[in-house]
Amino acid sequence: MDVIKRAILFGAKAIVTVLDTKYLVQTAIDTHRLSDASARAMGRALTMTAFMSGNFKAQGNRLTVLIQGDGPIGKMVLCGDYGAYVRGYCEHPDAAQDAPDTDVRHTVGERGALNIIKDFGLKKPYNGMSQLVNGNIDSDFAYYFTVSEQLPSAVVLDCVVRDGRCVAAGGVIAQAMPNCEEELLVVLQDIMRNFSDLGQMLQQCTPQQILDDHFGHFEIKVLDDIAPRWRCSCSRERIGGMLLTLGRQEAEQILQEQGRIEVGCDFCNRKYGFDREQIRELFDGTHN
Repeated sequence: MDVIKRAILFGAKAIVTVLDTKYLVQTAIDTHRLSDASARAMGRALTMTAFMSGNFKAQGNRLTVLIQGDGPIGKMVLCGDYGAYVRGYCEHPDAAQDAPDTDVRHTVGERGALNIIKDFGLKKPYNGMSQLVNGNIDSDFAYYFTVSEQLPSAVVLDCVVRDGRCVAAGGVIAQAMPNCEEELLVVLQDIMRNFSDLGQMLQQCTPQQILDDHFGHFEIKVLDDIAPRWRCSCSRERIGGMLLTLGRQEAEQILQEQGRIEVGCDFCNRKYGFDREQIRELFDGTHN
């Protein structure tokens, strides 16, 4: 079972999070038939989306992550809801199909942008953006947190995929609070260098063991676990609402050309079909 483990360090001067997201990534692989190269990139991005949405404080908080590099995977779109419910898709799920060992940096691309949109139910969502540092995703998010949210962060992500199977996936994220002294930042940075082969470590250790082995000798307070899950928010009602925005005239024109309207969800690949009678009922219902 996937898990997000969080611990407060140094009397609330820093927080460290260890994630195991293997099954989450496998769901993405199965849903989108990802190549191994695409799965490694999407796995890292999903892990960070789970991390960020796992930190939400209230129901209804939502997150959208857009990663647009110049690599073969194209654009990646990921969404997270309160409780670390996540979903995502990429423009080219079969990227580097003939080169499965392509590293994440070359799959994503070294030039591009990372855009984070957080909706807290206020009038205007928070919108943060930064340039990609190198396309590895962990370095890109570390830079984003430090520059756009003024939250100094060290991020290590890994995702091991072989022949369509996720062997290990997860991350370690250490973030300093505003009252964290410089010497404590140096300590955290030194510890984070121990995770250069995180994928192998996740195959041998649980997140709790990683916390205990690398951070347990400090003053530490472990918070409640969070279980990240894949969950799509699409529904027939939502798709119907989207069709209403087309307008009756345009919907009837599509019906005339195609006989029915079929809409697919990019996140889960589910198809929703509407015939002529269902479209009539949909638009007539707006006048009830």
